[in-house]
Amino acid sequence: MAQSTPFPDDMPFSQRVKSLADEELLEIWEETQQVEQLLNQEMRTAISLAPEYERAIVEELRLRSTRGLCRRDAR
Repeated sequence: MAQSTPFPDDMPFSQRVKSLADEELLEIWEETQQVEQLLNQEMRTAISLAPEYERAIVEELRLRSTRGLCRRDAR
């Protein structure tokens, strides 16, 4: 994962996801899930690290998918 931050610190994550590629969104989601699983195993608890990140990513991917289907249907 890249160490540079291409976004201003004050930009909400829900806005950041709009400029990321699908692969980048999936990578962020996957890495968050892996870290969450490791922490839950280590701490023997069930915590959710960033539900707002997951929600923003899923909503953006769903929106993109819907747009793609609409474009195909319009042809």
